[in-house]
Amino acid sequence: MTIYTLKKSALLLCSVFFVFACFEDSDDSLSYKNTPLSATDLNNPNPFSGTMAPIETMPYSEISSLKYCIELDRWDIPNNNSNPEKTTDNLQLAIDWAVSEGYGQICLPEGHYLIGKYGNDIYQAGIVLDSNMAFLLDENAIIEMAPNNKWNYCAIAVRGKYNVVISGGTILGDRENHEYTARESDGAIAHDEGHLICIEGESESVTVENVTLGKANGDGILMVGSPKDDTEQKLKDITVRRNNFSDNRRQGISLVGSSDVLIEDNEIHHTNGTSPQFGIDLEGAGRLNQNITIRQNYFHNNRGGDVVNTDGENVLFEDNILTQGEDSQYIDGPIVYWKNADWTIRNNSITMRTVSVNNWNGIIMYSNDNDKTNPATTYIYENTLNNCGMYMYKGGDLEITNNDMINGHLAFKEMTNLTLEDNRVEHESTCWAYRFLEVSGSATGNTYNGEAFEIPLQANIPWDGCWIN
Repeated sequence: MTIYTLKKSALLLCSVFFVFACFEDSDDSLSYKNTPLSATDLNNPNPFSGTMAPIETMPYSEISSLKYCIELDRWDIPNNNSNPEKTTDNLQLAIDWAVSEGYGQICLPEGHYLIGKYGNDIYQAGIVLDSNMAFLLDENAIIEMAPNNKWNYCAIAVRGKYNVVISGGTILGDRENHEYTARESDGAIAHDEGHLICIEGESESVTVENVTLGKANGDGILMVGSPKDDTEQKLKDITVRRNNFSDNRRQGISLVGSSDVLIEDNEIHHTNGTSPQFGIDLEGAGRLNQNITIRQNYFHNNRGGDVVNTDGENVLFEDNILTQGEDSQYIDGPIVYWKNADWTIRNNSITMRTVSVNNWNGIIMYSNDNDKTNPATTYIYENTLNNCGMYMYKGGDLEITNNDMINGHLAFKEMTNLTLEDNRVEHESTCWAYRFLEVSGSATGNTYNGEAFEIPLQANIPWDGCWIN
Protein backbone atom coordinates (compact mmCIF):
# COMPACT_ATOMS: atom_id res chain seq x y z
CA MET A 1 0.00 0.00 0.00
CA THR A 2 1.32 3.49 -0.81
CA ILE A 3 0.28 6.88 0.45
CA TYR A 4 1.89 9.95 -1.12
CA THR A 5 1.76 13.39 0.47
CA LEU A 6 2.81 16.01 -2.09
CA LYS A 7 3.60 19.70 -1.72
CA LYS A 8 1.73 22.30 -3.77
CA SER A 9 4.40 22.48 -6.44
CA ALA A 10 3.95 18.80 -7.20
CA LEU A 11 0.18 18.51 -7.16
CA LEU A 12 -0.10 18.37 -10.95
CA LEU A 13 1.97 15.20 -10.89
CA CYS A 14 -0.23 13.56 -8.28
CA SER A 15 -1.50 10.11 -9.25
CA VAL A 16 -3.27 7.30 -7.47
CA PHE A 17 -1.27 4.28 -6.36
CA PHE A 18 -3.11 1.15 -5.12
CA VAL A 19 -6.29 3.21 -4.97
CA PHE A 20 -4.87 5.62 -2.38
CA ALA A 21 -5.59 9.25 -3.31
CA CYS A 22 -2.98 11.99 -3.00
CA PHE A 23 -3.59 14.90 -0.72
CA GLU A 24 -1.92 18.20 -0.07
CA ASP A 25 0.04 18.22 3.15
CA SER A 26 -0.79 21.36 5.07
CA ASP A 27 2.46 21.04 7.05
CA ASP A 28 5.59 21.47 4.96
CA SER A 29 7.90 20.72 7.88
CA LEU A 30 10.73 18.46 6.80
CA SER A 31 10.58 16.75 10.18
CA TYR A 32 7.14 15.30 9.50
CA LYS A 33 7.43 11.66 8.44
CA ASN A 34 4.92 10.06 6.12
CA THR A 35 6.29 6.82 4.70
CA PRO A 36 4.17 4.31 2.77
CA LEU A 37 2.48 1.44 4.52
CA SER A 38 4.28 -1.87 4.15
CA ALA A 39 3.15 -3.87 1.17
CA THR A 40 0.60 -6.63 1.41
CA ASP A 41 1.66 -10.05 0.13
CA LEU A 42 0.62 -11.18 -3.33
CA ASN A 43 0.98 -14.77 -2.08
CA ASN A 44 -2.16 -14.26 -0.02
CA PRO A 45 -4.78 -16.54 -1.63
CA ASN A 46 -7.24 -13.66 -1.16
CA PRO A 47 -4.92 -10.73 -1.93
CA PHE A 48 -5.56 -7.05 -1.35
CA SER A 49 -5.21 -4.75 -4.36
CA GLY A 50 -5.65 -1.42 -2.60
CA THR A 51 -8.05 0.41 -0.36
CA MET A 52 -11.61 -0.84 -0.24
CA ALA A 53 -15.09 0.56 -0.62
CA PRO A 54 -17.49 0.19 2.29
CA ILE A 55 -19.89 -2.71 2.43
CA GLU A 56 -23.35 -2.15 0.96
CA THR A 57 -25.42 -4.72 2.83
CA MET A 58 -25.79 -4.01 6.51
CA PRO A 59 -25.34 -6.97 8.89
CA TYR A 60 -27.85 -5.60 11.42
CA SER A 61 -31.49 -4.94 10.60
CA GLU A 62 -31.60 -2.26 13.30
CA ILE A 63 -29.49 0.05 11.09
CA SER A 64 -31.83 2.24 9.07
CA SER A 65 -31.48 2.21 5.28
CA LEU A 66 -31.62 6.02 5.29
CA LYS A 67 -28.24 7.28 4.08
CA TYR A 68 -26.58 10.64 4.68
CA CYS A 69 -23.32 11.63 3.01
CA ILE A 70 -21.65 14.27 5.15
CA GLU A 71 -21.69 17.70 3.49
CA LEU A 72 -18.22 19.06 4.14
CA ASP A 73 -19.07 22.68 3.28
CA ARG A 74 -22.21 22.68 5.42
CA TRP A 75 -20.34 21.42 8.46
CA ASP A 76 -17.07 23.24 7.65
CA ILE A 77 -15.01 20.04 7.82
CA PRO A 78 -11.47 20.25 6.40
CA ASN A 79 -10.44 17.30 4.23
CA ASN A 80 -6.93 18.45 3.34
CA ASN A 81 -4.97 16.95 6.24
CA SER A 82 -5.21 20.07 8.40
CA ASN A 83 -6.74 21.57 11.56
CA PRO A 84 -7.33 18.39 13.61
CA GLU A 85 -9.36 19.97 16.43
CA LYS A 86 -11.78 21.65 14.04
CA THR A 87 -12.02 18.49 11.94
CA THR A 88 -12.76 16.36 15.01
CA ASP A 89 -15.37 18.71 16.44
CA ASN A 90 -17.25 19.33 13.21
CA LEU A 91 -17.12 15.73 12.01
CA GLN A 92 -18.54 14.65 15.37
CA LEU A 93 -21.32 17.26 15.07
CA ALA A 94 -22.24 15.97 11.61
CA ILE A 95 -22.35 12.34 12.77
CA ASP A 96 -24.39 13.16 15.87
CA TRP A 97 -26.86 15.23 13.85
CA ALA A 98 -27.31 12.46 11.28
CA VAL A 99 -28.02 9.91 14.01
CA SER A 100 -30.53 12.25 15.68
CA GLU A 101 -32.32 12.67 12.35
CA GLY A 102 -32.74 8.91 11.95
CA TYR A 103 -30.03 8.24 9.38
CA GLY A 104 -28.49 4.80 9.79
CA GLN A 105 -25.79 4.90 7.13
CA ILE A 106 -23.43 7.86 7.35
CA CYS A 107 -20.96 8.32 4.49
CA LEU A 108 -17.63 10.12 4.68
CA PRO A 109 -16.52 11.54 1.29
CA GLU A 110 -13.01 11.13 -0.06
CA GLY A 111 -10.35 13.32 1.52
CA HIS A 112 -7.68 13.31 4.21
CA TYR A 113 -9.16 14.02 7.64
CA LEU A 114 -6.65 14.90 10.35
CA ILE A 115 -8.28 14.35 13.75
CA GLY A 116 -7.43 14.52 17.45
CA LYS A 117 -8.18 16.91 20.31
CA TYR A 118 -7.51 17.19 24.03
CA GLY A 119 -9.30 14.54 26.06
CA ASN A 120 -7.34 14.65 29.29
CA ASP A 121 -3.72 14.72 30.37
CA ILE A 122 -2.99 11.24 29.00
CA TYR A 123 -5.76 10.81 26.37
CA GLN A 124 -6.13 12.31 22.91
CA ALA A 125 -9.78 12.14 21.81
CA GLY A 126 -11.04 11.13 18.38
CA ILE A 127 -14.46 10.30 16.91
CA VAL A 128 -17.13 8.52 18.99
CA LEU A 129 -19.87 6.45 17.31
CA ASP A 130 -23.43 5.75 18.47
CA SER A 131 -25.69 2.70 18.32
CA ASN A 132 -27.62 1.60 15.23
CA MET A 133 -25.32 3.30 12.75
CA ALA A 134 -22.82 2.51 10.00
CA PHE A 135 -19.86 4.81 9.46
CA LEU A 136 -18.96 4.26 5.81
CA LEU A 137 -15.70 5.69 4.50
CA ASP A 138 -15.17 6.30 0.80
CA GLU A 139 -12.35 4.07 -0.41
CA ASN A 140 -10.24 7.23 -0.91
CA ALA A 141 -11.02 8.64 2.54
CA ILE A 142 -8.26 8.71 5.14
CA ILE A 143 -8.79 9.44 8.83
CA GLU A 144 -5.46 10.12 10.51
CA MET A 145 -4.66 10.83 14.15
CA ALA A 146 -2.64 14.03 14.38
CA PRO A 147 0.79 13.89 16.04
CA ASN A 148 0.44 14.12 19.82
CA ASN A 149 2.26 13.30 23.05
CA LYS A 150 -0.48 11.34 24.82
CA TRP A 151 -0.21 7.81 26.22
CA ASN A 152 -3.70 6.87 24.96
CA TYR A 153 -5.93 7.61 22.01
CA CYS A 154 -8.81 6.09 20.09
CA ALA A 155 -9.16 7.43 16.57
CA ILE A 156 -12.66 5.90 16.49
CA ALA A 157 -14.37 4.67 19.66
CA VAL A 158 -17.41 2.43 20.21
CA ARG A 159 -18.20 2.48 23.93
CA GLY A 160 -21.14 0.50 25.23
CA LYS A 161 -22.97 0.71 21.89
CA TYR A 162 -24.69 -1.87 19.70
CA ASN A 163 -25.38 -2.50 16.02
CA VAL A 164 -22.39 -0.50 14.74
CA VAL A 165 -20.53 -0.84 11.44
CA ILE A 166 -17.19 0.73 10.47
CA SER A 167 -16.30 0.06 6.84
CA GLY A 168 -14.17 1.30 3.96
CA GLY A 169 -11.22 3.62 3.53
CA THR A 170 -8.14 4.03 5.71
CA ILE A 171 -7.53 4.84 9.38
CA LEU A 172 -4.00 5.80 10.41
CA GLY A 173 -2.24 6.47 13.68
CA ASP A 174 0.59 8.87 14.49
CA ARG A 175 3.39 6.40 15.29
CA GLU A 176 5.91 8.02 12.94
CA ASN A 177 5.42 11.47 14.45
CA HIS A 178 4.45 10.71 18.04
CA GLU A 179 6.16 12.60 20.86
CA TYR A 180 7.20 10.27 23.70
CA THR A 181 6.92 12.48 26.75
CA ALA A 182 7.33 10.86 30.15
CA ARG A 183 4.16 10.00 32.06
CA GLU A 184 3.98 12.10 35.22
CA SER A 185 2.83 9.22 37.43
CA ASP A 186 5.86 7.00 36.86
CA GLY A 187 8.08 8.50 34.18
CA ALA A 188 7.29 5.72 31.69
CA ILE A 189 7.39 6.51 27.97
CA ALA A 190 5.98 3.35 26.38
CA HIS A 191 2.91 5.20 24.98
CA ASP A 192 1.53 1.87 23.72
CA GLU A 193 -2.20 2.62 24.09
CA GLY A 194 -2.78 4.67 20.97
CA HIS A 195 -5.37 2.68 19.00
CA LEU A 196 -7.25 3.11 15.73
CA ILE A 197 -10.55 1.48 16.70
CA CYS A 198 -11.55 0.90 20.33
CA ILE A 199 -14.53 -1.36 21.12
CA GLU A 200 -15.24 -1.18 24.82
CA GLY A 201 -17.59 -1.93 27.71
CA GLU A 202 -20.91 -3.60 26.96
CA SER A 203 -20.68 -3.08 23.21
CA GLU A 204 -22.56 -5.67 21.20
CA SER A 205 -22.95 -6.45 17.50
CA VAL A 206 -20.09 -4.44 16.00
CA THR A 207 -18.60 -5.07 12.55
CA VAL A 208 -15.32 -3.72 11.16
CA GLU A 209 -14.94 -4.64 7.49
CA ASN A 210 -12.97 -3.51 4.42
CA VAL A 211 -10.77 -1.05 6.32
CA THR A 212 -7.04 -0.40 6.04
CA LEU A 213 -5.71 0.08 9.59
CA GLY A 214 -2.13 1.25 9.90
CA LYS A 215 0.53 2.99 11.97
CA ALA A 216 -1.25 2.86 15.32
CA ASN A 217 0.98 3.71 18.25
CA GLY A 218 -0.73 0.76 19.95
CA ASP A 219 -3.25 -1.56 18.24
CA GLY A 220 -5.21 -1.55 15.02
CA ILE A 221 -8.26 -2.73 16.99
CA LEU A 222 -8.53 -2.98 20.79
CA MET A 223 -11.44 -4.75 22.52
CA VAL A 224 -11.81 -4.26 26.29
CA GLY A 225 -14.86 -5.94 27.77
CA SER A 226 -16.58 -6.47 31.12
CA PRO A 227 -14.50 -5.82 34.26
CA LYS A 228 -12.25 -8.39 35.86
CA ASP A 229 -13.93 -11.28 37.63
CA ASP A 230 -17.34 -10.70 35.98
CA THR A 231 -18.80 -14.14 35.26
CA GLU A 232 -20.54 -12.94 32.08
CA GLN A 233 -18.80 -11.18 29.22
CA LYS A 234 -21.02 -8.41 27.82
CA LEU A 235 -18.75 -7.26 25.03
CA LYS A 236 -19.86 -9.70 22.39
CA ASP A 237 -20.85 -10.47 18.82
CA ILE A 238 -17.92 -8.67 17.20
CA THR A 239 -16.92 -9.27 13.56
CA VAL A 240 -13.56 -8.20 12.12
CA ARG A 241 -13.55 -9.14 8.45
CA ARG A 242 -11.46 -8.43 5.37
CA ASN A 243 -9.25 -5.69 6.78
CA ASN A 244 -5.63 -4.83 6.06
CA PHE A 245 -3.65 -4.36 9.31
CA SER A 246 -0.25 -2.84 8.55
CA ASP A 247 2.64 -1.38 10.56
CA ASN A 248 0.85 -1.13 13.89
CA ARG A 249 3.25 -0.70 16.77
CA ARG A 250 1.96 -3.04 19.51
CA GLN A 251 -0.66 -5.39 18.04
CA GLY A 252 -2.85 -5.85 15.02
CA ILE A 253 -5.79 -6.86 17.24
CA SER A 254 -5.94 -7.13 21.05
CA LEU A 255 -8.78 -8.96 22.80
CA VAL A 256 -8.81 -7.90 26.45
CA GLY A 257 -12.13 -9.46 27.39
CA SER A 258 -14.56 -10.48 24.63
CA SER A 259 -17.08 -13.12 23.63
CA ASP A 260 -18.48 -14.48 20.37
CA VAL A 261 -15.86 -12.83 18.17
CA LEU A 262 -15.23 -13.66 14.50
CA ILE A 263 -11.92 -12.59 12.93
CA GLU A 264 -11.69 -13.72 9.31
CA ASP A 265 -10.14 -12.96 5.92
CA ASN A 266 -7.79 -10.27 7.21
CA GLU A 267 -4.16 -9.68 6.28
CA ILE A 268 -2.23 -8.85 9.46
CA HIS A 269 1.38 -7.89 8.88
CA HIS A 270 4.43 -5.83 9.85
CA THR A 271 3.37 -5.45 13.48
CA ASN A 272 6.47 -4.11 15.22
CA GLY A 273 7.74 -1.50 17.63
CA THR A 274 6.82 -2.32 21.23
CA SER A 275 6.01 -5.61 22.98
CA PRO A 276 4.27 -7.96 22.47
CA GLN A 277 4.20 -7.14 18.69
CA PHE A 278 1.73 -9.92 17.76
CA GLY A 279 -0.78 -10.03 14.96
CA ILE A 280 -3.52 -11.07 17.41
CA ASP A 281 -3.23 -11.14 21.21
CA LEU A 282 -5.89 -12.84 23.37
CA GLU A 283 -5.06 -11.58 26.82
CA GLY A 284 -8.01 -10.95 29.12
CA ALA A 285 -5.96 -10.00 32.19
CA GLY A 286 -8.76 -11.31 34.40
CA ARG A 287 -11.56 -10.61 31.94
CA LEU A 288 -13.33 -13.41 30.07
CA ASN A 289 -12.13 -14.17 26.55
CA GLN A 290 -14.35 -16.89 25.13
CA ASN A 291 -16.03 -18.31 22.03
CA ILE A 292 -13.66 -16.77 19.50
CA THR A 293 -13.15 -17.88 15.88
CA ILE A 294 -10.04 -16.83 13.94
CA ARG A 295 -10.05 -18.21 10.42
CA GLN A 296 -8.71 -17.69 6.90
CA ASN A 297 -6.38 -14.87 7.88
CA TYR A 298 -2.97 -14.25 6.35
CA PHE A 299 -0.16 -13.37 8.79
CA HIS A 300 3.35 -12.25 7.90
CA ASN A 301 6.21 -10.08 9.16
CA ASN A 302 4.84 -9.73 12.70
CA ARG A 303 7.86 -9.18 14.93
CA GLY A 304 6.69 -10.79 18.17
CA GLY A 305 4.62 -13.54 16.56
CA ASP A 306 1.32 -14.07 14.79
CA VAL A 307 -1.08 -15.26 17.50
CA VAL A 308 -0.76 -15.51 21.27
CA ASN A 309 -3.53 -16.98 23.45
CA THR A 310 -2.88 -16.44 27.14
CA ASP A 311 -6.34 -17.23 28.51
CA GLY A 312 -8.89 -17.63 25.71
CA GLU A 313 -11.46 -20.38 26.18
CA ASN A 314 -13.21 -22.25 23.38
CA VAL A 315 -11.14 -20.58 20.67
CA LEU A 316 -11.14 -21.95 17.12
CA PHE A 317 -8.07 -21.14 15.01
CA GLU A 318 -8.48 -22.63 11.54
CA ASP A 319 -7.49 -22.28 7.89
CA ASN A 320 -4.95 -19.52 8.52
CA ILE A 321 -1.59 -18.97 6.82
CA LEU A 322 1.31 -17.88 9.03
CA THR A 323 4.64 -17.15 7.43
CA GLN A 324 7.80 -15.22 8.07
CA GLY A 325 8.05 -12.73 5.28
CA GLU A 326 11.15 -11.67 3.44
CA ASP A 327 13.87 -10.55 5.87
CA SER A 328 11.60 -11.00 8.89
CA GLN A 329 12.29 -12.84 12.12
CA TYR A 330 9.99 -13.82 14.97
CA ILE A 331 10.81 -13.13 18.60
CA ASP A 332 8.33 -15.61 20.18
CA GLY A 333 7.07 -17.51 17.15
CA PRO A 334 4.00 -18.05 14.96
CA ILE A 335 1.58 -19.58 17.51
CA VAL A 336 2.07 -19.20 21.27
CA TYR A 337 -0.28 -20.14 24.09
CA TRP A 338 -0.33 -20.68 27.84
CA LYS A 339 -1.46 -23.95 29.39
CA ASN A 340 -4.74 -22.65 30.84
CA ALA A 341 -5.95 -21.47 27.44
CA ASP A 342 -8.01 -23.99 25.50
CA TRP A 343 -8.58 -24.02 21.78
CA THR A 344 -8.68 -25.97 18.56
CA ILE A 345 -5.87 -25.32 16.08
CA ARG A 346 -6.67 -27.01 12.79
CA ASN A 347 -5.80 -26.93 9.10
CA ASN A 348 -3.31 -24.06 9.30
CA SER A 349 -0.12 -23.58 7.28
CA ILE A 350 2.83 -22.42 9.40
CA THR A 351 6.23 -21.54 7.94
CA MET A 352 9.42 -20.36 9.65
CA ARG A 353 12.32 -19.07 7.55
CA THR A 354 14.62 -18.14 10.43
CA VAL A 355 14.92 -19.24 14.04
CA SER A 356 13.12 -17.37 16.85
CA VAL A 357 14.12 -16.88 20.48
CA ASN A 358 12.05 -20.02 21.13
CA ASN A 359 13.94 -22.09 18.56
CA TRP A 360 12.23 -23.64 15.54
CA ASN A 361 8.81 -23.95 17.19
CA GLY A 362 5.79 -23.13 15.04
CA ILE A 363 3.47 -23.92 17.97
CA ILE A 364 4.71 -23.51 21.52
CA MET A 365 2.90 -23.83 24.85
CA TYR A 366 4.30 -21.62 27.59
CA SER A 367 4.01 -22.74 31.17
CA ASN A 368 5.15 -22.17 34.73
CA ASP A 369 5.23 -24.21 37.93
CA ASN A 370 1.60 -23.44 38.82
CA ASP A 371 -1.04 -26.14 38.39
CA LYS A 372 -3.17 -26.26 35.26
CA THR A 373 -6.63 -25.15 36.46
CA ASN A 374 -8.58 -25.31 33.18
CA PRO A 375 -9.60 -28.95 32.63
CA ALA A 376 -10.49 -28.44 28.96
CA THR A 377 -8.49 -30.20 26.25
CA THR A 378 -6.67 -28.38 23.44
CA TYR A 379 -6.90 -30.01 20.01
CA ILE A 380 -4.22 -29.54 17.34
CA TYR A 381 -4.86 -31.37 14.10
CA GLU A 382 -4.42 -31.35 10.32
CA ASN A 383 -1.85 -28.56 10.34
CA THR A 384 1.21 -28.29 8.12
CA LEU A 385 4.39 -26.97 9.71
CA ASN A 386 7.22 -26.05 7.37
CA ASN A 387 10.73 -25.88 8.81
CA CYS A 388 9.38 -25.92 12.37
CA GLY A 389 7.61 -28.10 14.93
CA MET A 390 5.78 -28.10 18.28
CA TYR A 391 7.02 -27.84 21.85
CA MET A 392 4.82 -28.09 24.98
CA TYR A 393 5.95 -28.31 28.59
CA LYS A 394 4.58 -28.51 32.16
CA GLY A 395 0.97 -28.97 31.12
CA GLY A 396 -1.59 -31.53 30.05
CA ASP A 397 -4.85 -32.33 28.29
CA LEU A 398 -3.62 -32.11 24.73
CA GLU A 399 -4.55 -34.02 21.57
CA ILE A 400 -2.25 -33.73 18.54
CA THR A 401 -3.42 -35.67 15.50
CA ASN A 402 -2.80 -35.89 11.78
CA ASN A 403 -0.26 -33.07 11.46
CA ASP A 404 2.65 -32.78 9.02
CA MET A 405 6.02 -31.50 10.28
CA ILE A 406 8.34 -30.94 7.31
CA ASN A 407 11.86 -30.53 8.67
CA GLY A 408 10.15 -30.29 12.03
CA HIS A 409 9.64 -32.04 15.35
CA LEU A 410 7.35 -32.95 18.26
CA ALA A 411 8.83 -32.22 21.69
CA PHE A 412 7.20 -32.52 25.14
CA LYS A 413 8.46 -32.06 28.67
CA GLU A 414 6.60 -32.84 31.91
CA MET A 415 3.26 -33.38 30.16
CA THR A 416 0.26 -35.47 31.24
CA ASN A 417 -2.75 -36.75 29.31
CA LEU A 418 -1.09 -36.28 25.94
CA THR A 419 -2.52 -37.98 22.85
CA LEU A 420 -0.40 -38.32 19.68
CA GLU A 421 -2.04 -39.96 16.66
CA ASP A 422 -1.16 -40.20 12.97
CA ASN A 423 1.39 -37.40 12.91
CA ARG A 424 4.07 -37.34 10.21
CA VAL A 425 7.51 -35.92 11.00
CA GLU A 426 10.30 -35.44 8.49
CA HIS A 427 13.76 -34.56 9.81
CA GLU A 428 17.34 -35.70 9.38
CA SER A 429 17.74 -36.47 13.11
CA THR A 430 15.51 -39.00 14.87
CA CYS A 431 16.34 -37.62 18.28
CA TRP A 432 15.46 -34.11 17.21
CA ALA A 433 12.24 -35.20 15.48
CA TYR A 434 10.59 -36.86 18.53
CA ARG A 435 11.59 -35.79 22.06
CA PHE A 436 10.04 -36.70 25.42
CA LEU A 437 10.90 -36.04 29.05
CA GLU A 438 8.51 -37.16 31.81
CA VAL A 439 5.51 -37.52 29.51
CA SER A 440 2.41 -39.70 29.93
CA GLY A 441 -0.54 -40.38 27.65
CA SER A 442 -0.98 -42.43 24.47
CA ALA A 443 0.50 -42.56 20.97
CA THR A 444 -0.36 -44.48 17.82
CA GLY A 445 0.07 -44.27 14.05
CA ASN A 446 2.90 -41.71 14.05
CA THR A 447 5.65 -41.82 11.41
CA TYR A 448 9.22 -40.61 10.99
CA ASN A 449 10.41 -39.96 7.43
CA GLY A 450 7.54 -42.04 6.09
CA GLU A 451 8.05 -45.08 8.31
CA ALA A 452 6.15 -46.14 11.42
CA PHE A 453 7.62 -44.72 14.63
CA GLU A 454 6.83 -46.40 17.92
CA ILE A 455 6.23 -44.10 20.92
CA PRO A 456 5.52 -46.15 24.09
CA LEU A 457 3.46 -43.59 26.00
CA GLN A 458 1.26 -44.88 28.84
CA ALA A 459 -1.41 -43.22 30.92
CA ASN A 460 -0.21 -41.93 34.30
CA ILE A 461 3.32 -43.35 33.84
CA PRO A 462 5.92 -40.72 32.91
CA TRP A 463 8.22 -41.82 30.08
CA ASP A 464 11.53 -40.42 28.85
CA GLY A 465 12.36 -40.68 25.19
CA CYS A 466 15.25 -39.08 23.36
CA TRP A 467 15.82 -35.61 24.77
CA ILE A 468 18.08 -32.79 23.61
CA ASN A 469 18.33 -29.75 25.84
